[in-house]
Amino acid sequence: MGGMALCMQAQQTAVKAVADGHYFGARQQFERFLDETAGSAKGSEDAEALMLVCDYVLGNPGTADRIGEWTTSHPLSQYGDVLRVFRRNLLIKEYRFDEALSLFFEDEEKGFSIETPLAYPLTGLSEEACSYNNVLYRLAGEKLYDEGQYQRALPYLEVGEKTRTSWYKLGMCYYNGGAFEKAQKALAEAAGSNEDEMAQNAWLHAGIAALQLKKTSDAQQAFLNASRMSALPALREQALYNYSLTLHEQQSPNTVVVMEQFLQEFPSSQYATAVSQCLTEVYMTKKDYAKALSAISKVQTPNADTQTDKQKVLYNLAFQELNRNKVQEALTYATQAVALGKQDAEAYAEAYYVKGDCNYRLGNYAQAANDLTTAINLGKQTSGGALKNQDYAQYSLGYALFKQQKYNAAIEQFQKIAEATGESGAMRADAYNRIGDCYLNMRNYDEANANYGLAKTTDHSLGDYSMMQMAYIEGLRGNYAKKVQLIEQMRTEYPSSAQGAKAMFEQGRAYVLSGKEDEAAAIFGSLAMRYPQSEYAKKAGEELANMAANIAMRDSIAAAQDSIATEAAKAPVLAAQQLFNAGQYQQAEQQLNKAIDEGIGKPYWLARAFILLSDIYKAENRTVEAKQTLESLKANYKEDDDIRTMIEERLGN
Repeated sequence: MGGMALCMQAQQTAVKAVADGHYFGARQQFERFLDETAGSAKGSEDAEALMLVCDYVLGNPGTADRIGEWTTSHPLSQYGDVLRVFRRNLLIKEYRFDEALSLFFEDEEKGFSIETPLAYPLTGLSEEACSYNNVLYRLAGEKLYDEGQYQRALPYLEVGEKTRTSWYKLGMCYYNGGAFEKAQKALAEAAGSNEDEMAQNAWLHAGIAALQLKKTSDAQQAFLNASRMSALPALREQALYNYSLTLHEQQSPNTVVVMEQFLQEFPSSQYATAVSQCLTEVYMTKKDYAKALSAISKVQTPNADTQTDKQKVLYNLAFQELNRNKVQEALTYATQAVALGKQDAEAYAEAYYVKGDCNYRLGNYAQAANDLTTAINLGKQTSGGALKNQDYAQYSLGYALFKQQKYNAAIEQFQKIAEATGESGAMRADAYNRIGDCYLNMRNYDEANANYGLAKTTDHSLGDYSMMQMAYIEGLRGNYAKKVQLIEQMRTEYPSSAQGAKAMFEQGRAYVLSGKEDEAAAIFGSLAMRYPQSEYAKKAGEELANMAANIAMRDSIAAAQDSIATEAAKAPVLAAQQLFNAGQYQQAEQQLNKAIDEGIGKPYWLARAFILLSDIYKAENRTVEAKQTLESLKANYKEDDDIRTMIEERLGN
């Protein structure tokens, strides 16, 4: 009994040594106690447990495994829970993380925990017992995260040790759970100032989280950060894409640069189409169709939407070039748009219209008619039920058919324009004129005249052409007096008409054909003076030459009539001279113009009339008109008489 008492006293001393932190000495005493009692005495189990505690503190090798074996064999020991905790700590110290986590999850499943501070004699080890809890929580959270169990991982990561990796995984757990504000902060913490794959992915998802929170500026900066890193090209691609979209939504001036950069670097990206569409939208808004086409062309695998955008851009380019009168360039773009097929019904139809218009301007009338007919038919299939340029297409189709001498078909198209109440008077009047031309070419003079009359009624400004055509028809019918009457009426109604020179020539021809050579000569002479640069001035000269040849055969008659003609030519000029001398310039000018229009049969007196006109212009300070009249007369008057002296004297002044 005395020996046993001593052993028990030694054990108590060892327990106190543990409490006092003398672990080495305590272990020796426990070991001696167990040897002397062969492990069968009361307190042997506690001694073994406390000896393992000493091994833990002293860092003796193999302690973790020994603790595992002992706690398995002594599940009811009062020190069993503490030893399990110490074993987990040792496993972590020895980097045996899987075993530590297995034990940790097993304890978690059982709802196991120890109270601190620890009971005597382990009070001094309370902090040590908990020292690796935050590491265990981190490891547990990361393992669950790696297994895709984000909701289970979240509470462990929240309380566990914080490292870059745990911040990243915590942020991604928040992200997957929709807690975007927390996700943004945690991911930014994980990224820090690093430039590796983790940082790149963290910034990317931080940006997406910020977008969900409508924090556009934060999102842009996060995407920009990720896009500047080259750790993983796929992440950079996605980040640059998102960065460009946020710029586009804010209509930032940097949008175009970033999107162009994206398409340049990632032409085969799954996002290339979306970027191309946004960039195209920007360029289309600015009407910079060339750059829009360039952006679309960078997409290596265009989808149907991209092809649709391309067709719209090509059509707009074609229309733009046509308006610039770059017909060949417009035709090229329109042909490319048509070649894409029916991607966009409206663009497809309108591209055919531009193609037809181009071919018409290039003289390809048959092809133009085919294109324009196709455009009109396709227009019926659009949402609006017709081309935007429907009337112009029919108008151009009418001209293309007219050029091919398909007059009945042309009339049908022009009739649609003429009857379109929404069209301008000018277009409708021109359509009536073209219908008249068709009937004229088919020798249906009555219908031609009727439509020329409708043209003049519809838009008076185009009536000079209509009246000239009506006069031409009277000439074809041999009604020269009626022709002259219509021409004179036209010249009165349209004194500034571009048809003026032609009108005077046709009037002169009517006089020639009706045997009124004097009237013809007077008109032809006036024509040469009034329109010296006109093609009709040359024709008038030829007519005068022919007439002169005929007159030469009748010199005897002409000689007898010469004095009469001279007096007739001289009379209005001298009368106008008297008015001029009296200071009645306007009346003098009117009389001279009337005499010139009616024809002054003598070149000399016709020239005197123009000289007097120049005097009137000078007196009224119309110096430019005076000079032009004299210079024109000088260039056209061929006689060698005092007229030349008069001209030179006045030009000299």
